[in-house]
Parts: sequence; structure tokens; C-alpha cells
Amino acid sequence: MTEEITTPPVVVYHKSPFTASLPYLATLIFATMMISAYIETTTSWFELCSLIGIIIILWLAFSGVLLTNEKLGTKISVNLAQSEISVHSRGLRTEFKQYLCIEYQNSDCIVNRVRTETVTNRDGESGTATHYEIHLFRINRTHELIFSINGFLPSKSKASRIAKKIARITNLEHYNKPSEIPQPSPEANEKEPIKFGTILS
Repeated sequence: MTEEITTPPVVVYHKSPFTASLPYLATLIFATMMISAYIETTTSWFELCSLIGIIIILWLAFSGVLLTNEKLGTKISVNLAQSEISVHSRGLRTEFKQYLCIEYQNSDCIVNRVRTETVTNRDGESGTATHYEIHLFRINRTHELIFSINGFLPSKSKASRIAKKIARITNLEHYNKPSEIPQPSPEANEKEPIKFGTILS
């Protein structure tokens, strides 16, 4: 009797929750240092207690965010045997949990997409948030979001690197934007011609 050999999933991207928490900690330390500078110059007992109270509230708030955020860490893996792309997440106190599993076929392709949206803060001021996304596009014109990074320009190249690695492991085509997907000839599907290039911008 021969044992069946199982191939473990290939990890495409892995971000530790401890690494993901560093920007939060850096912001917290910077805010604490700025407030501490005023503590040295204050002469009022009330002002001193107020500043110390602000520091305590900041530490409690940031600690609460870090301890309850279960999507700090991210892991993207490809199961070649099952033709699946999986995305797992974990927090500082939790293990990796799968929250997305997408099956792919040889006719699919991996595509990067830049999406912008207008966001409004509590003060009523509006701004633009940029999301650098990785999609799995199917031949029937549907697409599924695999992963999204929102941030500055370096996030765009990071999303592109992850998408290229996914495409290389899955042996699928990769395109930098949806408009680059070639349009098949009308003879390929006379009933419903597929126009990939007009799906998204």
C-alpha cells in the first residue's frame, strides 16, 4: 500500500502581525514624545495631569486596536493540487484563519487594478483613498478580489510584485491593468462576445 503524497500550499506573501503593528507603534511613540515635550514646560498641576491622561488614553486606544485587529498579519498561498488561491489573516493573539479561497482555471489571469474612493473624516473633510488591488479575472468577464493594499506609491509596486508571483506559481497570465487584457476574437464566442478591456479602468 502506497501512501498518497500531498504537496503543501506555496506561500506567495507573508506579513507578520508584529511587522504590521510597527507603524501603529511608531505613531504612538512619536505622539508620546511630542506630548512629553510639553510636560517639561508645564507649571500647572492640572495641565500636567491632563497631558499624562492624554498619553494614557492614547496607549490604551492603540493597544485596544492592536489586540483586537485580527487582520494585522496576512498570508497568501496557492494550493497547486486543488487549484486554489487562499488568503489567511491573523492578529497578535490569534492564529492564521482563512477568510478567502478562490479556485482558478488555466483560462483565468491575474490583474492589478488601481481603485480610488472619496472618504470623509469626522470633521467633514474629504480626501481620496487609493487601493492597489490584485484580481483574478475569468474568461466570462467576472473577477474576484484576491488582495488589496491601500497606501502610498510603494504599495503599487508591492501589489505588482505579489501579483506577478501569484501568476508565476499558478502559471497564469499577468496584466498590469484590466485594459491590457487582450480581447478574444468574436469567433471564440459568437453568442456573447467578450470585451475584457472595457470592464475596469
